[in-house]
Amino acid sequence: MRILLLLRGSAGCGKSTWIEKNGLKQYTLSADDIRLMYQAPALQADGTMGIPQNRDNVVWKTLFQILEDRMQRGEFTVIDATNSKTSEMKRYKDLCNTYKYRIYCVDFTDVPIEEVKRRNAEREEFKRVPEDAIDKMYSRFATQGIPSGIKVIKPDQLNTIWMKCIDLSDYKKIHHIGDIHGCYTVLREYLDVDGGIHDDEFYIFLGDYIDRGIENVEIIQFLCSIKDRENVLLLEGNHEKWLKYWGNGEAGCSHEFETVTRPQLEAAKISRKEVRKLYYRLAQCAYYRYDGNIFLVTHGGLSKIPNNISMVSTEQMIKGVRGYRDAKEVDDTFDAVMADNVYQVHGHRNIQQLPIKVNNHVFNLEGQVEFGGCLRCVEVSHDGICTTEVQNCVFREPQKAADVEPGSVAETVKKMRESKYVTEKQFGPISSFNFSREAFDKRIWDEQTVKARGLYIDTEKNKVVARAYDKFFAINERPETKLDVLQRTLKFPVTAYVKENGFLGIVSYDEYTDDLFITTKSNPDGNFAAWFREMLQNNIQQDKLSLLKEYIKDKNVSFVFECVDMTNDPHIIDYPESKLVLLDIVYNDLKVKKYKYEDMCRVAGIFGFIPKELAYEISNWHEFYDWYCEVLEQDYEYENRFIEGFVLEDSSGRMIKLKLAYYNFWKYMRNVAHETMRKGYIQKTSGLIIPLANEFYAFMKTLYKKENIPADICSLRRMFYDRRS
Repeated sequence: MRILLLLRGSAGCGKSTWIEKNGLKQYTLSADDIRLMYQAPALQADGTMGIPQNRDNVVWKTLFQILEDRMQRGEFTVIDATNSKTSEMKRYKDLCNTYKYRIYCVDFTDVPIEEVKRRNAEREEFKRVPEDAIDKMYSRFATQGIPSGIKVIKPDQLNTIWMKCIDLSDYKKIHHIGDIHGCYTVLREYLDVDGGIHDDEFYIFLGDYIDRGIENVEIIQFLCSIKDRENVLLLEGNHEKWLKYWGNGEAGCSHEFETVTRPQLEAAKISRKEVRKLYYRLAQCAYYRYDGNIFLVTHGGLSKIPNNISMVSTEQMIKGVRGYRDAKEVDDTFDAVMADNVYQVHGHRNIQQLPIKVNNHVFNLEGQVEFGGCLRCVEVSHDGICTTEVQNCVFREPQKAADVEPGSVAETVKKMRESKYVTEKQFGPISSFNFSREAFDKRIWDEQTVKARGLYIDTEKNKVVARAYDKFFAINERPETKLDVLQRTLKFPVTAYVKENGFLGIVSYDEYTDDLFITTKSNPDGNFAAWFREMLQNNIQQDKLSLLKEYIKDKNVSFVFECVDMTNDPHIIDYPESKLVLLDIVYNDLKVKKYKYEDMCRVAGIFGFIPKELAYEISNWHEFYDWYCEVLEQDYEYENRFIEGFVLEDSSGRMIKLKLAYYNFWKYMRNVAHETMRKGYIQKTSGLIIPLANEFYAFMKTLYKKENIPADICSLRRMFYDRRS
């Protein structure tokens, strides 16, 4: 939790012993420990060994960097230093104000100076400090006070700072109100059933008060009006940090807040000062007793209540233990390890669409209220525990793809040429447009860069000559492909196709040569296009090439292939032989329109092409989530073989990628192999997490400077396994 302990006292006063006795070592930042990290004990002028003090600037810089990193996560922290100067302590106080911490000073200064000097003399030689340094410290203790706002406690009063379980049994009822997300009407509907807020009932709001809904202003006004009531506790959710930034005049990185919520608040002239006050009223958790039962309430959900809940970070209370996919496991752990009279209520994450009562002891109050779901509430009274779900009827309709014709080809060409993130290569009157490397590295995805992917346009006649797909993204790669977003935006059924591991080839028609236009994503004249052309000629009978040309010309389409070339361009996945796979037949139009899978397979059969493989058809979210977890296992194989991943298409035609663990691992190891072959070692070994990675790296080091070593990962991997066996 957000608690900072400053220890104040001279060397030898017993601070370190007190830390060990109270089990606080793992929560402590010690200036002396950091000094010893930077420099070993050194000889002093009097012949003794001592801790050097000449690196103190970097020592304190390091300590404060670590401290601020911890405070950003809301971790309980102890500072083991003398803290003899008022200015030093004020710096900690300022940080506590920034990060909403409670700050205490554990005062050891009443230990007599003679006793401190005696203890100092008995310490290990390198830990001793000169007696005149102790005199200076005691002089400062006497003259430099502890800043106001820092509560002073004695070493035997540590127990007074911890969060305790409070008793709320005198209240008639305890209301737990789940994630609201800017949905005021449904909140009022719940409260008004009982006639509003009553003084003899207690109300715990679980956080995430803003964003996504359309009544953010009303929610903020309501919360500001109740925040100071003794029977109301407002918890902090992960969305409230945007209120903190806005209230302090800072910009956040939330697209939703900056483009939707913030303009609403500013248009309504919501006071930033009031929002700051609201934010500083938000609590980290609720921990209470009611009629003999114990309840823990957080935004994100914990796997247990530890012996000292103050040791749990605020970040875990807000975001929950581990990730979205682990919520059910966390809830089940709580149910298994806690006593029968202990319950937990949380919100925040529910991608598995769990019911409000997850198990016998955990309640999940995330009900997608902002998308027309339910406001979930739990009521605890002397009659027991009951749950309530109120359907929300005031919400923002999901954004749909605009069902309008795109702009003219000439206009599209103009915009792409104006974009610094789109590159154009000219081949006579035909130009290829592709997003630039900078766009990829900086993730600049807009109307132009998304469309500029294997797009060929006759810029004289302003018509599309050939095309593949618009750029599409992997699950969790973009905000719109995050798993919790897909939960509400995927249109079922969803079809999963095997993603082959090669390069893209496109076949269309060139009216200037009256021949097939054979190209890759960017260049019809390069090596890849030549390899693709050769593969195409080897995969289709010669008499059918002319038929293919006439078909493409007549239908005005592009045939899009995955080219698996194990001779010239092996990638990550090892195939027994090279092959061409027909992915789709796409109309030569600015808007992506393609054949249905069944029709594409029929045409593929006519020309003797292998069509892409339909792997799974998934009918609903629960089935999708189970499938997703299964295929992401480290040892997953599809039909007894490793594959790159899947391309998912939902019923609206939306495409998303999913790359699997085996592919991702060996793609990383390919980089390891190439760097090792260049230098004999790799600069960063932190990614070598599992034994297999380290074994392969050691193998690659044995190949350094050897001749006739293949460069591709498929060959290197085969050599590695051959030697391993």
